[in-house]
Amino acid sequence: GVRNITSGSSTKSVTYPSAFYAIPSLGISANNMASGDYFEIENEAVTGFDVTFKDSSGSAVSRTFNYQSKGY
Repeated sequence: GVRNITSGSSTKSVTYPSAFYAIPSLGISANNMASGDYFEIENEAVTGFDVTFKDSSGSAVSRTFNYQSKGY
């Protein structure tokens, strides 16, 4: 997995180091979430994904996260 990525206060596009043949399973763990924070994953593909962290009011916020992708 990849560790300690800072999302920035908008959508973070993550590109895998090498493309998969099929969309992989994806796990994300956030490191500095506040109460009510959540994240949305969009545009999952063989080459990467987009993630946006939001606070309880739905505003985009910057958070640090790790991800693990597994597939072929």
